[in-house]
Amino acid sequence: MFTRRPRDLQSDDDGPAPGPARMGIGAQVYVLDSDEDAASPFPYGPTGVVLRAGGSAWQGVSAIGGSARTWWVEFDSPQIDRDGDGPVERAQVAERFLRLAPPLA
Repeated sequence: MFTRRPRDLQSDDDGPAPGPARMGIGAQVYVLDSDEDAASPFPYGPTGVVLRAGGSAWQGVSAIGGSARTWWVEFDSPQIDRDGDGPVERAQVAERFLRLAPPLA
């Protein structure tokens, strides 16, 4: 059932081609600015890196319309939130406000 491929049939590539980018730990992201979504928690559209998933089994995360996935984002520079609090270096942000940053060419 499980056998090794003969050497002459093995390819020299490094494995399967990468699939589409996904939100997750290590993803480079930006937060929607207030022009794109008036409810954005960070009105100036900061950029950063996803550190870990937000919430926990002990602390449910809910939002209007049901539960929402959140991510801890470390910003490239300290940010002020919509209420004027801060500056903060990292924050828990709902996934609906995050977008994957375009890849560097």
